[in-house]
Amino acid sequence: MDAGFIKLYRSLLSWEWYSDINTSRLFLHLLLTVNWQDKQWHGITIKRGQIITSSLKLSDEIGLTRQQTRRALFNLQKTNEITSKTTNKYTLITVEKYEDYQGIDFQGNQQKNKQTTKNSTNKQ
Repeated sequence: MDAGFIKLYRSLLSWEWYSDINTSRLFLHLLLTVNWQDKQWHGITIKRGQIITSSLKLSDEIGLTRQQTRRALFNLQKTNEITSKTTNKYTLITVEKYEDYQGIDFQGNQQKNKQTTKNSTNKQ
């Protein structure tokens, strides 16, 4: 689970929750821990951008109290950053714009590759 990377855009600096340390910390943690590809869990498909967890588990993982974690979850839900579905056994959290945050930008990568290739050719 520690392998790989996430994209983190500088526009995060102007995000409305950036200055709220608990909410921004939780959101960053969710970006790092949600599935990056669909997976099966107990007969349920957990999709890309989703995670099975609980507020208690999140609290332990990020070092916040359970109340701080619940408040941060509420903030993220209020602005539609995430949605959650709670059962008596678990909570399914979905990062709503996961593809916007972590999608593959083929056009941008192709343009960058073309520039790198052009610059490499000119230097030779």
